[in-house]
Amino acid sequence: MNNSTLLYGHEVLGRSYVTPKDIVFGTAVITLFFGCLNLWLLWKIKIFHNGFGRILATRTVLDMHSSALHIGYSSFVTMTQRSDYPPLLGIVAGTLGYSLASMSCSMHVLLAVNRIVTVYFPVKCEVIFSRKNSIRLIAGILIYVAILVFISFNGQETPFHAVRFIHVTCGTLFCFGAVLTDSITIRKLHMIKKKKSYTNKVDFNVQFRFTLQSFSQNIPMFMEIVLLGISDDSTAESKAVIRMAAFILIRFTDFFNSYVYAPLLIKISAPNFKDHDYNLQSGSAPFSPATNQFNGAHFDVASGHTVNRSAE
Repeated sequence: MNNSTLLYGHEVLGRSYVTPKDIVFGTAVITLFFGCLNLWLLWKIKIFHNGFGRILATRTVLDMHSSALHIGYSSFVTMTQRSDYPPLLGIVAGTLGYSLASMSCSMHVLLAVNRIVTVYFPVKCEVIFSRKNSIRLIAGILIYVAILVFISFNGQETPFHAVRFIHVTCGTLFCFGAVLTDSITIRKLHMIKKKKSYTNKVDFNVQFRFTLQSFSQNIPMFMEIVLLGISDDSTAESKAVIRMAAFILIRFTDFFNSYVYAPLLIKISAPNFKDHDYNLQSGSAPFSPATNQFNGAHFDVASGHTVNRSAE
């Protein structure tokens, strides 16, 4: 007979400690919340009705679908520990999860390209990332990534290891390219800040913060790719631990992608923010080395002062 004391209400007190299941489920729920908040802010703030906003909204939607997949399948299966699910269900969930993660990564790289084009070629950027071109770019990249993902699951018997090429080679090159592109953009923005070749300091600081925050997102993505590469070459028992760490980093990346822009978007949506002067994509926002212009002004290299063209 059990002589332990029955604690009243013990069934609602919880475990008093956090498990990996709670972390996966909790981050997925929070990611969905911040993703919805980001989408609402992107729709509400008119300055994001451009190529940058469309790419950011696409990546947010992909991250939200990835989180919904983990809430509906991964977290549920992990918590229930049931083994009577058909194998096809796990294969479909795994393929969709990997596809969504790859598409989100490609949109992150496209955002880096958008920022560097905005800074170096502000006039051409408005044409390159117009509404039609943005939709074509996004749709084309998503279709191409989906084709690559499904090709990578087409057997392992060929001499060319497609899965390893997709997982490690392409993923590493993508992440390294995003880091390099953002580094060049940050360097140019730092030069602009040092020379003070801008007309609106608040707007420039927002542009600078957007680039820095996006650059910081490369860190968990790069670590995730490194862990996947190590696990592909590993035959030890620690392979499962490495892959679990990579999975946690994927969840953290989705959470970070959804959270990192929310505070800044809320700040921009404030009534006292002069959003009519600020555009993340048009020629009024970034700096053009060819014309020495930033925000519609002209930076005189000889005098070191910014001159308004309307005053000329």
